[in-house]
Amino acid sequence: MKALRLLIGVALLGSAAAAQATTVIIFVEPLTLEKYTRVFDTPGPDRVLMCMAPPATSDCTELHLKKRR
Repeated sequence: MKALRLLIGVALLGSAAAAQATTVIIFVEPLTLEKYTRVFDTPGPDRVLMCMAPPATSDCTELHLKKRR
């Protein structure tokens, strides 16, 4: 029984390390208002940013995520 508990604990620790946060950037073309997205695996909390597509030079707007339980 101890070996089974140890095996389950090691498996849970191994799977917990695989989870990463995601940053989603939504680019908007200023003239046509077309949208495309890029997804990045980054450390830290999940984030969603909306930015003007390059070569535009404006700041990005962070969109707030709803926390689901």
